Amino acid sequence: MAAAPRQIVLVGLSGAGKSRVGRMLAERLGWPFVDTDDLITEREGRSPAELIPEQGEAAFRAVEAKVVAEASQREPAVIATGGGAFQRADNRRALAARGYVCFLDATPGELARRLREDPEAEARPLLGEDLEGRLEELGAERRAAYLLADQWVPVQLPDPEAAVSRILRGWASDGAGVLGNERRLERFAAETPPRGPAALVDTGDSKYPIWAAPGELARLGERLRQVGLEGRRVFLISDENVIQAHGQVVARALDAAGIPGASYVIPPGEASKSLRLANEIYAWLAAEKAERRDVVVALGGGVVGDLAGHVAATYLRGMPFVQLPTSTLAMNDAAIGGKVALDLPAGKNLVGAFHQPTAVIADIDTLRTLPKRSFIEGFAEIIKHGLILDRTLLRILEEHAAALSSGAPDWDLVAQVTTRSARVKALVVSSDPEERGLRAILNYGHTIGHAIEQATGYREYLHGEAVAVGMMGAARLSVELGLIDQETADRQGDLIRAFGLPLVAPGVNGTVVLDAMQRDKKVEQGRQRYVLLESVGRATVRNDVPADLVQRTVAALVRG
Repeated sequence: MAAAPRQIVLVGLSGAGKSRVGRMLAERLGWPFVDTDDLITEREGRSPAELIPEQGEAAFRAVEAKVVAEASQREPAVIATGGGAFQRADNRRALAARGYVCFLDATPGELARRLREDPEAEARPLLGEDLEGRLEELGAERRAAYLLADQWVPVQLPDPEAAVSRILRGWASDGAGVLGNERRLERFAAETPPRGPAALVDTGDSKYPIWAAPGELARLGERLRQVGLEGRRVFLISDENVIQAHGQVVARALDAAGIPGASYVIPPGEASKSLRLANEIYAWLAAEKAERRDVVVALGGGVVGDLAGHVAATYLRGMPFVQLPTSTLAMNDAAIGGKVALDLPAGKNLVGAFHQPTAVIADIDTLRTLPKRSFIEGFAEIIKHGLILDRTLLRILEEHAAALSSGAPDWDLVAQVTTRSARVKALVVSSDPEERGLRAILNYGHTIGHAIEQATGYREYLHGEAVAVGMMGAARLSVELGLIDQETADRQGDLIRAFGLPLVAPGVNGTVVLDAMQRDKKVEQGRQRYVLLESVGRATVRNDVPADLVQRTVAALVRG
């Protein structure tokens, strides 16, 4: 049996913690730690921060390539590289020849915050004064190369111990299989890195790709093969509207791949997320003699994904599950993260599980068939991702609201923001798969939003519309508590309005909304947790919001 590699290589942008994580890994393994920037300083008598302004970046990269070639020969070793070293194909091949390569990833905003707050951080002449903007540019340039890594390591939470543990698990379980793979080395050595999935989710226990592009439904057979699900029966669950619009494309793709299957079609709408429908599908699977190795595939929006995911999580104690989201909302939220659930009369999503899919395959072309209202509601979740974590995404939405929300949207731009939004969600989910900390920020606007949905019987407001109103309530709470100024809250309101989403819910019974909020799953020991804004791109969770402030806020929202 092959042994795990005796090199671990860390790549990623400045601020990701490569040096700190690398030193901890080296100490844990009893290996030497090698920082290529330190080797450059030893070799040249000057640090990278001094060399780049003096000699220019091209000359520096030539020196760096020689140092990387030398470092790649050391064994055993944990090697931390400079942020740009992995851009060169010869560097990538040298580091991958003996090393298990790990990409440490976080949002540019979080990386910039760490660099600003680190008193020991060295000068980085390539970054300039606009740290976040420059990190955004560098990330766009380098991401394709970074994603060639053997392991993607989310470090959005500043927890180096968690990163070390995740890397060691991957190295021990997968490391032995990577060396000697000629196709792997060909990918690393390619001058132009091959295009991969839009995003990855890696919870430590499960790992899956997210594809988001036009024409993905036609590639379904190929995608199932890529994730190891070929040769299994597919049990497709969809609703009446979606199966009529897209069922034939899926059927042709499965037939072309020689994949047998059967389908179950449910009525559209939130009412189908019920124990009654779940029991019907259980009976259907039993009649079809479904086996644990077979695959449940959800073709549709959030309702279909939640219902099919719940069934997959519980039938035969768990079956593989693939999400084929066909709505803006599902592509950017519900299909990613493994939260599957059913509604009860007492509240939304009260019965469910964490059951990660094997893949998420989002065909942007399916959005063309949505009614405009359904298409637009999903942008509430994209706006939310920008507000809580991604200032650049928020700026793109502000600059292009008309092109994204018109009757004839720019579909290339829709694909771009969907990819970016999905990447944000994947990063948060991977950092906190069971919502024990960071992932709670994804509930921004949802505490009030879910309660509005319930108070109106899920008939008056679509989910994204209710979340938009809920985000305005959360912004009002944030202002009242002194976390943000009114200008930031108004900026949020202007963007929500630009997409044609509601800011208030006039006529809804405020007492019923407040009662529904108390039964929300985010209540802990009788205290309601609220996700609030600290600034654009940064959220916090609070459980000390005064009850009278909440009551006044809800009253203002339903008064209109």
